[in-house]
Amino acid sequence: MSKDKQVIVEIDLNEIRSTSTAVKGTVAAVFYGVCSVSSAFVTKIVMDTLEFDFPVSIMVAQMIFTIATLEILCFFQFINLPAYTLKRGMSFAAPAFFYGTNSVLALTALSHMNIAMYGVLKRCVPLSTMLLSLVILKTGLPSKVTMYSVVVLTVGCVIAGFGDLGFNLTAYICGIGSNFMQALYLLLVQKYSEQHLSVTETLQLNSFNTLPLLLLAALVNGELVAILEYPHLTEPFFIFMFLLSISVGMLLNYSLFLCTSLTSALTTSVVGGLKALAQTLIGLFTFGGVSHNLATYIGISMNLIGGIAYIWARYAESKSRPSLKQVISLSHLNSKDSTHGECMNGTLHDTILSPKANQNSHIS
Repeated sequence: MSKDKQVIVEIDLNEIRSTSTAVKGTVAAVFYGVCSVSSAFVTKIVMDTLEFDFPVSIMVAQMIFTIATLEILCFFQFINLPAYTLKRGMSFAAPAFFYGTNSVLALTALSHMNIAMYGVLKRCVPLSTMLLSLVILKTGLPSKVTMYSVVVLTVGCVIAGFGDLGFNLTAYICGIGSNFMQALYLLLVQKYSEQHLSVTETLQLNSFNTLPLLLLAALVNGELVAILEYPHLTEPFFIFMFLLSISVGMLLNYSLFLCTSLTSALTTSVVGGLKALAQTLIGLFTFGGVSHNLATYIGISMNLIGGIAYIWARYAESKSRPSLKQVISLSHLNSKDSTHGECMNGTLHDTILSPKANQNSHIS
């Protein structure tokens, strides 16, 4: 009489976890792209259409709004965050400094540049991120396709810039400076997220740390005093658009930190470049001020080609990585039957293994 049969199913979860992380990263990237495009257009309406040209003050209000929102969510126990302390704040001082500097430079550039060309210029961030990652994260060079795609994307930015007849030196200097500041804080956020700092904790520390710097900047440049003379300060439409601007800005920060923690600083910057393509195309037909010439369209086309090539390169890299497949073992306790893999009394002994899975599997 045959002995009892034993069925052992061993499933390696590495591939499942990898797929789950990839899905989450994709969703986070799309979320970041949507928030980024929305924030650019809403802020452009406030600063350009409504002529509220106070970029630092907008950031001050956004930080205050973010801190208040997080505290309210903590009070009603929707989220769990440790209290802000000076020690915790100092541990996140560098990313917050670069974030605040980037925000001021980016808003200054946006206020003196048409929205389409602002989007094109911001596509240079991936190149800055790729170069600085070699120093900050100590990573090696990415694949040739990745490097080529980033270079094509950046060269397209330069060509499109030549086609912008409304060239403003101050705007471009601030925009280029913003690119490097953004690359620095994205890389530092990635580094801190690897130390198990949650997205909401990152948002909390960034808001608290950045607020004093922005307040000081607003006092020095006279914005806080000049705001009192703004003629539409009490009008309902302006109040609505201003609140919408800082709300979308808060979501943008959250989505940015989320995307960086789930993917990488380089991927986040490339997503920013792709959203800038949509931003540029929409800007061509909304706020105007874009030069419709050959250089502009060639540059925008190169941006698109570079972005698509990067996505393909990252996908190819992820598919080429070795992964552990599921391991399923159906065993019969009779050693003779198990050894020869025979079908006895309707019971099949079969083992499905990948080469790497053999290293971690135990067949009974």
